Amino acid sequence: MQVLKKIYIILCFMYISGCSLIKNENVGINYNYGQQSPLNMVETTDYSFVDLGNKESFRVAMLLPLSGKVEAMGNSMKNAAMMAVGDLNNNNLVVQFFDTQSSASGARIAIKNALNSKSDLILGPLLSEEVSAISEEAKDDNIPVISFSTAPDVLQTGIYSLGLLNEEQIDKIIKYAASKNRTRLAIVLPDNKSGINMFKSAINSAQSYGVTLVKAGFYQPDAMEFSKLVADIIGEDRVKISQMKPEDIEKLEEPLEPVELDFDVVLVPESGNRLKSITSMFSYYDVSAPEILFMGTSVWANTNLNKETELYGAVYPVMSLARMARFSQKYNEMFGERPNGLGIFAYDAIALASGLSRKKDSNIYQNITNLDGYYGMSGIFRIFENGKNEHGLDVVRVTSTGQKVVESAPQKFYSLHPEYSKNFSDEEDWKTNMPQIFGKSPEELLNNLKNSQQ
Repeated sequence: MQVLKKIYIILCFMYISGCSLIKNENVGINYNYGQQSPLNMVETTDYSFVDLGNKESFRVAMLLPLSGKVEAMGNSMKNAAMMAVGDLNNNNLVVQFFDTQSSASGARIAIKNALNSKSDLILGPLLSEEVSAISEEAKDDNIPVISFSTAPDVLQTGIYSLGLLNEEQIDKIIKYAASKNRTRLAIVLPDNKSGINMFKSAINSAQSYGVTLVKAGFYQPDAMEFSKLVADIIGEDRVKISQMKPEDIEKLEEPLEPVELDFDVVLVPESGNRLKSITSMFSYYDVSAPEILFMGTSVWANTNLNKETELYGAVYPVMSLARMARFSQKYNEMFGERPNGLGIFAYDAIALASGLSRKKDSNIYQNITNLDGYYGMSGIFRIFENGKNEHGLDVVRVTSTGQKVVESAPQKFYSLHPEYSKNFSDEEDWKTNMPQIFGKSPEELLNNLKNSQQ
């Protein structure tokens, strides 16, 4: 009853505040009530048909995980998309929602229903396995896909993403470090596909901004003990000094010579207790700010850092805080709850679709990848032909009272392509730029890098 009541309230709100949604019967939304379509659709657990469009309408299918393991995330994104439809007031836009059930098999059902509905554009899915499951069928029907996946290996021409990619964030934060004359980088990464991709991004961006990637440490993704890895990165001599007692230092016949670190910035793209464990080990060995600048990615926003004194002064990139706050307030006023962090991307996806609908007779692929980009609820963003994207990002600093913006998101793009779009092409490139490696053999890492290029 609570769910039905909430849907009823939303529908009433849209009718009262956005009557043009149904004016001239040119716009519609496919609401999902857990019913089967009366049309000739493939079996699905979440589809109902309320279509007020006509043959001139621009038809958008939004594929989201409305049930299954990430249904809360999917339904929050759906709410944000519905909010965008109401705000945009585009009489020529028809948005239909299809449940991917948080799985590849559910996504295959969803794409068949979307294509049967004669969709002009696919928004979503969210999970990388869902994107992989629908890509070929969408390409066969020549329908572009703008997903929310952040896995670079599922992106290609015609299969795009609006998600915030790790390589974009790493590029942003390394560029910031270079601007502060922090040019000797160490990085601590999980030993998995994501970690390998972030390592590649770090090498690319470091080379672009005159930064040297000095050391890289890899750990098992489920690890919680980092004393040896961090000690290896710091170096034996520095670790030995850090563990000496004051009385032992006083007994030395000659003054203790300081041991300078060979890095001045550490990137840790981790969150939660694992982030705290890694950075606390650096502190344990007397490696801390201001000698070292700690940096992260937007996943740091998922961890309460206000009381983590070893991270005071550390920096990381995020979507514009001011714009996120504005979106969150608007969402809360409509739905009575805080949005998921991905909701703003769902809103901007609808906004982009609305803009594309006004150019229906032109080349949709060229319009999607317009290098001038677009201005959405989140700020500026653009999508590239290879499926990747670029957003305007803030850089924030960790303080005892919360996040403080130290570099605001840009208001326009100043180059045709971001530096991180480059890729080393052969084994010699990797060997030439290979830092000192800990936690795995350089040979194994080189094989990982070569396989990731295929």
